[in-house]
This record gives sequence, C-alpha cells and structure tokens, in this order.
Amino acid sequence: MEFIKYEIKRGDTLESIALEYSLNVTELINFHNLYCGTTNFIIGNKLPIHLQYLLLEKKTEEEKNEAIEKKEYQKKARYRCEQFNTTKVEDRISFHCNTKKEYTVERNFLEGKARIKLKEYLYKINPDNLGLALEAVKDLEFDKENVVFDLNNDNTIKKVVNFLEIKGKWENFKPKLAASEFYRQVEKINSKAAEDIIKGGQLEFESESNLRKTYDKSLLYHVLFNDFDAHKKRDKNDILKFISQIFVNIPLEIELQHTIIKEDDYFVEYRTVGTLLKDKIDNTVLEEQYNKFYKPIIEYSFSEYNYDYRIRRMVDKKTGVIVNASALMKEEVKNNYQFITQFDLKQIDY
Repeated sequence: MEFIKYEIKRGDTLESIALEYSLNVTELINFHNLYCGTTNFIIGNKLPIHLQYLLLEKKTEEEKNEAIEKKEYQKKARYRCEQFNTTKVEDRISFHCNTKKEYTVERNFLEGKARIKLKEYLYKINPDNLGLALEAVKDLEFDKENVVFDLNNDNTIKKVVNFLEIKGKWENFKPKLAASEFYRQVEKINSKAAEDIIKGGQLEFESESNLRKTYDKSLLYHVLFNDFDAHKKRDKNDILKFISQIFVNIPLEIELQHTIIKEDDYFVEYRTVGTLLKDKIDNTVLEEQYNKFYKPIIEYSFSEYNYDYRIRRMVDKKTGVIVNASALMKEEVKNNYQFITQFDLKQIDY
C-alpha cells in the first residue's frame, strides 16, 4: 500500500487537506488511523494539536478524477428516451421515425452544472432508405451528446462548457462524413446539396451559441433544462420562440402555462401547455407556401394552421431529479398535413 506522509501546516484542517487530495474527511481519518499507530489517532472531526503528520492514501490520476467527479455531480440518473416523429398527409402516414436513446445525466444543483452522456442510440425509419442519413451521423451524435453545461438559475442552459472539445470532434468527423455512402449518394444527385450538408455542420459547430441552439431544440434537453416550476410566481407567462417545421422561415411563438397536476410528500407532477400566438403569424404567407409545396400533392385547399404543445414532468421532491416525462408537439394544417412528435422519458437503475 502506497501512502503520502503529509506535514501539517498552520491553518490546515481535515476538510482543507481532504479537499486538496480529493478525499472525503471520513476516508482520510479512517486511512490515517489504520496505519499511524495508537499514539497518533484522530478522534472526532478536528486535527489533534500534537499531530505533526498525516498518512494519506496515494491515489492514481484516474482515482483522483473519479473522486472529483463524485464531488462535482451529486445527483446521477440514467434515462431511456423514445421519440416518434410522424408525418401524416390526410391522416395517412407518409413518414415515420422511432428513435431510442439511453443517457446518463449528472447534476450539481448547488453550482448549476450538468453533464450528459449518450450511451445507446437505436432507430427505425420508414422509408428505409432515409436510414443512410441517420447512420452517417450516428458517431457524431455520441460526440455531440457527451456534453457539460453551466446552467442559469432558472434551470436553462447558460453555456456549453466543453464546446471546444466537441468542435474538435466535429473537425475530425468531417472526412468520415464526406466518405459515407449517404454523402456520396447525395453528391451524385446534387453536388451543392452535398456541400450544404458539410456547411450546415460547420455552422452548427461554428460557435458555442450555435451549438447551444441545437440542444435547445432537442427534446431531452428541452424537457430537462427548462423553467417549468409551477410553484414560482411569474409576472407574465413565458414565450417559447422557434421556427416552423412545416413552413420555410416562419417564426412561431408559443405562450406557456405551467400547472401542478398532483403533489404528495414524495413527488410533484407538472404540466406545461403551450398556446400558439396566431396574431403573430401572417396567414397569407402560410397559404402561399401551402399552395406551392403541399396543394399539388394533397389537392385540398389551405384550411387552418395550429400548433399543439404539451409536456408532463414528474419530479422527485427530495432529489429534484425528473423521474419520468412525456411530450407531444403537433404542427398541422388541419385535416391536410400534420407533423407530430411524441417523446417519452423514464428513469432506470443507474
């Protein structure tokens, strides 16, 4: 057994020494007492006045890093998430994708830090040939979803701490993407479209703020890192802003209302419902785009545009950790065209 003979200095405490060597006070005392001999025992939680040296366990760098991580992230959870994206034309499914992912999520609520790591990624897609696109960027998903955040006081993402590391992984990934079967097929059909794939990735990883927008749009991060506390008094309802998935460059605004579904001594269940601010949208522009892109296929005329937004979260009151959640987002031109996203999250054993 290797150990360190530490000379005690003026001002030292058990806590300060333990912190310096990535130990906790209990394991520091136990190790010292085991090897020091009876005359130099530590009794209680203070350094004895006569003590000149402490015997400390010598840890490897890996063990030190593990100890630091334990201090940085006190709350840990493992989640399985399943997402269904469905496109319907007159209630007939024209596109369907089922994505299943497993994550570890570590939180430090006091310091506002979070670390997320993608562990598994599975998918089924119809039409099948679209799976080439998902397979081409699958490795990048693991790189991008090994991320550390600083969080704001309201539980929203403030900063991507390891942005430069993730950006470096994108740079290393680009040649692999360009050599993929998906990229080669796109390049044969339309070389500009292939170039745009790389340019789109370049833009995403160009800055920390751009990459943060990617996480904001992903439902896992949207569910976990959002200000959904219905106990909080608000002067006005929050407004969620994003871009339509059906129409081109149409900004949408959803007014959010947070309520408590039920609460007991152990859990609280929150519901967030969004109302589309229709007065912010120019229906003439929507109808023009509908007539250009959709009416030639559907034939029926433009009807009514709407957006449905609902999220339910169950939170463990003792730990502050989300136990399970579900989300539904439905964007539609009523009776004609729908883009539906369903998302479910559940905590499993760590």
